Amino acid sequence: FETPQSEVASLIELVRQEMQHAMELSVPLVVDVSVGDNWLDTQPV
Repeated sequence: FETPQSEVASLIELVRQEMQHAMELSVPLVVDVSVGDNWLDTQPV
């Protein structure tokens, strides 16, 4: 997703929760979140 830098911290947990619980599965779905100015510069958070 693209978002202003000032909103990144508040969106990390929201995105993780929404993606992990988008539907009920019989196995856990783990979502990793990374942040960066472009795909090459992303860092896990």
